[in-house]
Amino acid sequence: MDLQQRQDSKSAKHNLFYIFGSFCLLLFIIDYISLRVSISGHLRDVTVVHAPRPLMYTFFEPVEGGCCGMSEQAHEDLVKAWENAWQSYGWDTKVLSESDAKRHPDFDSFQEKLIEADVNEYDRRCFWRWLAMANLEDGGWISDYDNFPLTLTADIGIELGKLPGFKSWQLWVPSLLNADRESWNKIVKLMMDTISPDLDVKTISDMQLLLYLHNHLSEQEMGVSVWTNEVLPGFPYIRGGEGKGPKIDCSVAQSYLAAHLSHRDSHEAFEESHTYPRIEGMTESLHAEKRGDAAHIMLRDYREKCVE
Repeated sequence: MDLQQRQDSKSAKHNLFYIFGSFCLLLFIIDYISLRVSISGHLRDVTVVHAPRPLMYTFFEPVEGGCCGMSEQAHEDLVKAWENAWQSYGWDTKVLSESDAKRHPDFDSFQEKLIEADVNEYDRRCFWRWLAMANLEDGGWISDYDNFPLTLTADIGIELGKLPGFKSWQLWVPSLLNADRESWNKIVKLMMDTISPDLDVKTISDMQLLLYLHNHLSEQEMGVSVWTNEVLPGFPYIRGGEGKGPKIDCSVAQSYLAAHLSHRDSHEAFEESHTYPRIEGMTESLHAEKRGDAAHIMLRDYREKCVE
């Protein structure tokens, strides 16, 4: 082999070595980048810890064909609007039902007393929610599904929930309650011991019974730590001018934890105070049926005009 051939062979080997080395370097760079991405993702997974969202419960057990001036579908629509509203405030939500109440060991005994006292089907369902909450391991918050948040964010709820005992935020109207398991069961037992056919109340409902207990027992005997009125009955609106719809009153809305859009309050808002949010095609007969839509408008107005 002459000198030229030896030089060509040496050059070819050099080029081959160079190509091989470059290929190895490329693989190393790819592996390094993949490792950095993997480590970075792992660190994000480990170090970014999101605080658990508090739970807001409600109770819904449908009555076939609907009730209380609303179709069954309208009740379901209202529950969905309730879920969306509380979730938008940072809460997780859960809808309890008869099956949850039946897990409480006193369900059958409670039900017998309600039937003996001739409590109607709707009001029996209202009592069931107390049993459902009392059977939860940690107790917690419950709201009527026609009760919508105004200032009660998840963060505020966590802080208020740290207070001990039974807490009612609309006095004897059980639209927004919080308690630990022991306190829930204490109220349930007091209700069971009090219900009777000859009880001196206009109607045996959970609202009337809660008022009866508060009138006849001390708050200490009931285990009550908060008994206040921080839930607005109805809509936080004022009547608009001639030909105009109602306007949200931010000073009122910002003063309450939530707005309870009950049947009665919705009726009064539509017929008397004219503070029901304007909905195209609304008639008096639909004020209860359309509460989910009205709540959506209320929360939109609140965010747009009252929240800085």
